[in-house]
Amino acid sequence: MDREEYRTLSSVDFDDRKFDHLTPPIFRRSPKHIFIFALLSLSNLLFISLWLNASPSECIRPQLVYSPAKSVIRYEKKRLIRNIENNVYTGAPRPEHDHAWRRLIEPMTIRISRDELAKINETSIALRDGSGYIAETAVYHELHCIKRIRRHLYLDHYYPNMTEDERLREGPHIDHCLEYWREAAMCRGDTTLSTFRWADNKPFSTVYSDHECVNWELLDTWARGKMVDMSDWSIIVPASRR
Repeated sequence: MDREEYRTLSSVDFDDRKFDHLTPPIFRRSPKHIFIFALLSLSNLLFISLWLNASPSECIRPQLVYSPAKSVIRYEKKRLIRNIENNVYTGAPRPEHDHAWRRLIEPMTIRISRDELAKINETSIALRDGSGYIAETAVYHELHCIKRIRRHLYLDHYYPNMTEDERLREGPHIDHCLEYWREAAMCRGDTTLSTFRWADNKPFSTVYSDHECVNWELLDTWARGKMVDMSDWSIIVPASRR
């Protein structure tokens, strides 16, 4: 190190030492600062506590579209088997099969209040008794479509007297159901993974897998509590009185 550089460093050290004897100022927190700090600390502790104790079944999802049913929605891990043996919803037509499907889509039409209708910014048909308006929960419409398509697998059984005109009109209905189903599947975008197995020297994806599912019993119970029997149209305000 040359002399000039040495002097420069020495002078800096000397300048720093000149102030070593000075007492640094004491920072005094005001009661307001202490209160804000305590409040923020308490808020953070509360958030962490709620996060750690949150039920895993109460999955946090964006509330982009209002539905009164969301108050009862709970999620659970469920293994879907897709077993068609001894399944009341599959197979050839039979009384227990028809009863199961009929009951499954019973709550397709429900009653909603004026306030609930206003929250989705739509209009609907009013009930004559003034108790609200009729609406559908999308999942039951999806189930209705599946039921309709299944019946077309057994046309001779369910529609033995279908005329050619009726058959032509039914075609667009089935297309509607398939499109409704396609959009619903893409809307949900289920990202559950299925693995593969060898069978007959071919790779096949497994039909069973764990999924994040809505607790169906809770949702179905809620829907049945608001169910409207649309077999009798006299309960709704007719078009002439809109």
